[in-house]
Amino acid sequence: MLEKNQSVIRNNFRIFGMSLTQALVVTTFGVVAAIGNMASKLPLHIPGHRGLLIILALTACCIMIRKPGAGTLAGFIGGFVTVFVAPGVKGIFAFFDFLLPGILMDVFVSVIPISVSKWYMIGAAAGLAHLAKLLASYILADILNLPMSFLSLGLSVVLVSHLIIGFIGGVIAYFVCARVVGLRQISQKCK
Repeated sequence: MLEKNQSVIRNNFRIFGMSLTQALVVTTFGVVAAIGNMASKLPLHIPGHRGLLIILALTACCIMIRKPGAGTLAGFIGGFVTVFVAPGVKGIFAFFDFLLPGILMDVFVSVIPISVSKWYMIGAAAGLAHLAKLLASYILADILNLPMSFLSLGLSVVLVSHLIIGFIGGVIAYFVCARVVGLRQISQKCK
């Protein structure tokens, strides 16, 4: 009787149109993004270098799940974990560093039918999603009434580095997901 009830819960639980298993995988990707953000606090002096692991996790989530809302949910979970575990200097606004790229990856992968089978399309979408993280920083500066002149001095370098790092994160996520899918297909053939 207990097994029957568990299968009913597993089959009828839906969040954003995802099954319970898919929602748990998305949550795992969100936590991995938050841990990657906390672990990559190395002073490399490259603008946007901490976003590499965030974009990698969010892109891998969108590629693996392929459901509308997967990136947004992963970004929400990652932002929530970051705000409550290690908010850093941004405080509550660190939440948007995860949520905006997650929403953009959802738009690119789920709403706009880009080809998920092409690595350069995923890289371009991830690069633009990483630029959304930069947009969140500008919104934070505007809300806090910071002088925007110092932000716009090196804007071209910052934009290019965010785009390149996001592209690299998306390409890495693409090849990792392709390898995982290939291993899954091989293991199913061996049964």
